[in-house]
Amino acid sequence: MAFFTAKFQPLEFQKPEPKELFKLGYGIQGEIIIPPPLPNGIEFDKNKKVRNIDQIINEIENNNLENISLLEWVYCLFSKHSWDIENPNKSLPTSQKIWKFTKESDALKLRLFWRLVLYTFNPNEKILPFSLADTCPSFEPQTEFDKSLIKILNLLIKNAYKELAEICLNKLIQPDKLLTQYSLPYKINIDDNLTLVEAIQLSFPLALKTIQNINEKQINFLIETLNILSPYPQLKTVENLLNNISADVGGKYPKLVNWLKNNYGLTGNNSRWNQLSIEAKKALKQWIGAVNYRDFEKLVDLIINRLNLEDWEIRQLRNRKVFWSNYTDRFDRIRILLPASSIQIVGNNINQEDITSLIYDGSEATEVCIFDFDKWFIVEFFRGKGSETRIFPKSNELENLFFNSDDISLKQLRSLSIARNNVHDHRYCWQSDCETLLRSKNILPNQGTRYFKIVERQPGFPYNFNSGMPPLKQSQINDRNRQLIDWKRDIQQLEAEAKNKIF
Repeated sequence: MAFFTAKFQPLEFQKPEPKELFKLGYGIQGEIIIPPPLPNGIEFDKNKKVRNIDQIINEIENNNLENISLLEWVYCLFSKHSWDIENPNKSLPTSQKIWKFTKESDALKLRLFWRLVLYTFNPNEKILPFSLADTCPSFEPQTEFDKSLIKILNLLIKNAYKELAEICLNKLIQPDKLLTQYSLPYKINIDDNLTLVEAIQLSFPLALKTIQNINEKQINFLIETLNILSPYPQLKTVENLLNNISADVGGKYPKLVNWLKNNYGLTGNNSRWNQLSIEAKKALKQWIGAVNYRDFEKLVDLIINRLNLEDWEIRQLRNRKVFWSNYTDRFDRIRILLPASSIQIVGNNINQEDITSLIYDGSEATEVCIFDFDKWFIVEFFRGKGSETRIFPKSNELENLFFNSDDISLKQLRSLSIARNNVHDHRYCWQSDCETLLRSKNILPNQGTRYFKIVERQPGFPYNFNSGMPPLKQSQINDRNRQLIDWKRDIQQLEAEAKNKIF
C-alpha cells in the first residue's frame, strides 16, 4: 500500500509599512477614527502640556488648586502611591492638603470618597494611596449633606451594617439607592456569598429590633426586601428575623407572619422549612402561634364588648382567653366559625382568611374556634348551654372538615365521634382539670412557663411540666363535681339532638 505525504508551504504576507498603519487610523471608509469622549467634567486642552506627578504635587504644595485639571487629579490619585514611597516625608502633608482642597472641588471630593469606599473593602488593591486613606479625618464637612456623607462613610468603614440598615428602614429606601444618593459605590462583594447591599439588607431584622414603634410601612418594606433577595441572603435574613425578634412582637404583624408561613412554613407550597435551623423553626412556630392566639384574643374581646352578655358569661370568656394564653407557642393554625349574628361585630378586625360562617341548624348561637395543636384538634365552643371544649386526634377526614370545608354547623361538630373524657367543661375550677387533660396528650404550655395564668392581671399558680398546677382542695373538688352534674346532662342532650340531625 502506497502512502502519500503532502508538503505545506507557509503563506507569505507583505510586511506592513508605517504608512499602512497610518492609513488604518483613517478607518475603513477613509474617515478619521475619533477616540471615545472623556467623562463629564474632564476637559482635554490640546495646548496644555501633559505634566508628571512631581509637577502636580508641586501645585498642591503651593495651594494652586485652580491650576490642576480634573484629568490631572485622576492621574494624581492613581500615581500618588508610588510618589509617596519615594517621598515618605511629604506623603501625609500633601494628602492632608488634597483633602482640604475638597472644600472647593465637589468633583475631587466625590472621586476621593468613591475610591475610599472601594479601598475599605479591597485594601490590597491600589485604589487609593494609603496616605489619603489615613488622612481622611482632615476632611471638614461644609454642609448637612457632607455630614450625612461622612456618617455613612464611617459606618461603611466600621462594617456597621445594622446602623446602615436603620437608616434604610427609617427612610424606606434600599441600600443601593441610599449609597447612590451620596455618589458612593455599592456593587461590592463582601465575600463569595454576599454583596454589600445584601449584607445591609440581611441586617434589617436587627435594625427592626431597635425601633420602638414599628409601623406598617416598615413591615411592608421588609416584606418587599425579602421578596427581592436571592435565596441565600433571604434565608439568612429570615433566620435573623426569627432569632432576634420575639414572637410577642412578631405576632403583631399578621402580614409578615403570613409571608413566613407561605415561604418557610411547615405546610406551605415550595416551602424552605427544611433549610431553617432548629432554633429558627422553633421561633417560626412561636410567631405563628402568637398571631393565631391574637386572633382568638381579639374575637373574645369583640364578643365581650359588643354583645349583651351576662356578667358570668363575660367572666368565663375572659378566663378562657387567659387560659389559652399559656399555650400561644403551640397554635399551629386557627379557624374561627361564627354564627350570622357575630359576623358583623367582627368586621375586618380579624384575618378574614381564618373566618367561616356557621350554617344555621337551630342550635343556640355560639362562636367556635378550632385550634391545630400538632397531633390534636381542639374545638372550643364559646357560649351557650354546653360551652365545651372538644379534643380530637388528628385525621385526614377531620382535617378536611375543620380547615377546608365551608359547610359546618354546630350540630355537625357535636355529632362527631369522640371519647367521653375528651369533652371538657368550663364550670367551677375547670382550668386545673383541663390542663391535666391537655398534659396527658402532651399538649404543654409555652416553654419556660413557671406560673400558669388562669385570671387576668394575676401571676397564676406555680407550674411544673410533670405535675402541672397545685391540686385542688377537697372542698373545691366537691363543689366542682356538683356543678358538673347539670353540665353533663346538658352535653348529653346537645349530642343527642346533634346525632338525630342528618348531615
